Amino acid sequence: MLTLLLSLAAVTATAQTAPLEPAPTLRVRHSDLDLSRPRDREIFDRRIARAVEALCPTHQLGQITRSSAGLQCRAETLARLTPQRDRAVAQATAPVLLTANAR
Repeated sequence: MLTLLLSLAAVTATAQTAPLEPAPTLRVRHSDLDLSRPRDREIFDRRIARAVEALCPTHQLGQITRSSAGLQCRAETLARLTPQRDRAVAQATAPVLLTANAR
């Protein structure tokens, strides 16, 4: 898996504002990372966090406090993408099975 797709199809804030528009998606690339290494997993997690921040802004121009809709969007998005992230890491850290051909 070279990229992780983030989608907000079921996020209520998006559904309420534009029910006929497709859900926004971002690609989080990790083909340059070795997810079996802790340092690269940290980089991957930061990329995911930045993508979620871009999809679910919590600050609006002229407001000091964080938007509750944005915070809810972030929580729901992270809950939805965590299994995808975990699968990508599991695939990278799974042992490689080698078999010899019998002649």
